[in-house]
Amino acid sequence: MTQPATHPIDVATVQSTIDDARALRGSSVKPGELVALELSLRGHISELLTEAKAAADRMWRGSMEWSVLTGRLSGIRFQADRGLGDGVLAAHVQIAQLALDCQWLLDEYGGAGNRHTPAPETSGPPHPAA
Repeated sequence: MTQPATHPIDVATVQSTIDDARALRGSSVKPGELVALELSLRGHISELLTEAKAAADRMWRGSMEWSVLTGRLSGIRFQADRGLGDGVLAAHVQIAQLALDCQWLLDEYGGAGNRHTPAPETSGPPHPAA
């Protein structure tokens, strides 16, 4: 069975949207801006999930790697479908989570050739002196 063709990801555009989402911390924005950002992030996530799903389909079904990956992708899909929630704080939290998920997908599946290479798991962003 052949895999669906994947297409290049506009890494700069996706990264710009993620950066915009991260810049929201501690700022006041209009609800319309939050909705627009959510829609952009969800669009990027949808596109990147297609790439990630294609990578999962190339794995041996039932392997630990496949199970972990498909579980992560399912969680990302669920989170993206949740909406902004009620209130500004809920919207900011949802945007932050979408940005994290989008960054992970971009790092894993948005690069050259869209090949999955496991990234080292960290508890947070790298230290500036690193």
